[in-house]
Amino acid sequence: MAKKAAATDAAQGSPMALWVGRARAMGGLAGFAVAFWICRGQGFPVADAVLRGLVGAVAMSLVAWWSALLVIQALMRAAAAQADREALEAAAQAAAAQAEPAPTRRAAAAADEPS
Repeated sequence: MAKKAAATDAAQGSPMALWVGRARAMGGLAGFAVAFWICRGQGFPVADAVLRGLVGAVAMSLVAWWSALLVIQALMRAAAAQADREALEAAAQAAAAQAEPAPTRRAAAAADEPS
């Protein structure tokens, strides 16, 4: 029982889960509002408009969930590509620094002496 609660807490703390949850909630609210408003504008009774609004809420919630996952996936791919580019740049700089001959003590001492 404790393991299940810990897993639920860990999933709720994830920023990805937070954004997906927010997107689903906003999609549900928007879907209900649009479907209800259209049905009432067409002259449907309130009960029918509410039921159709609930169907619209479920549909828009699924669309918002899918869209949020696509956006998060694109952001994760962009972040991975950026990290890869930075690692390649760092490796190139390290290789260039090692390829450079280190100044010897005699050359450094000669450069420090006044002429």
